[in-house]
Amino acid sequence: MSDRSSAILDAAIAVIARRGVRGLRVEEVAAEAGVATSLLYYYFENRNGLVRATLDHANERAATKAAPNHRSGREAVERALLSELDEGAGVRDTSVVWGEVLASAVFEPELRDQLRAATRTWAELIAGAIREGLDDGSIGAGVDPDACADRLTALVEGLSARWLAGVVEREAAQAMLAEAIAVELGRPDTGRT
Repeated sequence: MSDRSSAILDAAIAVIARRGVRGLRVEEVAAEAGVATSLLYYYFENRNGLVRATLDHANERAATKAAPNHRSGREAVERALLSELDEGAGVRDTSVVWGEVLASAVFEPELRDQLRAATRTWAELIAGAIREGLDDGSIGAGVDPDACADRLTALVEGLSARWLAGVVEREAAQAMLAEAIAVELGRPDTGRT
């Protein structure tokens, strides 16, 4: 991805975080990125292409943020999921984009396949960390990685939406998520070395 298209997508994330997908105007994204509107159409063809590319870009940013820097599979799961409720503006903006595209997919079926793929990719990332934890003994034996990842990522989406809407404080959402992670992952297999 070129620096220009990356800057445009960063600008689109910022605009969606302020105005939502329905309030997204190509001209505002261009102004935010400091480029001509025609350049957005060159890279993304139309507004829907820009929204789809923005979702991909937001997911890439989130995956980079949760890159491996852990001692166990359990820590990888905890870090990846709890980081979705961090205080930083980048996290908040990415969460807003995800929630906005999710809500828009109810009315715009052309977004559903991409959203389904992005959801699957995220769940697979978490399931991989769970498998790592099963292998290293930090996650209790008998945990189904795929089912557990689906439940935990769905919970993050719900808690994130509640946090962003002001229904629950971020710290309370983090506490609920941490408790759910502990229950889902079970006790570490202490008999392993």
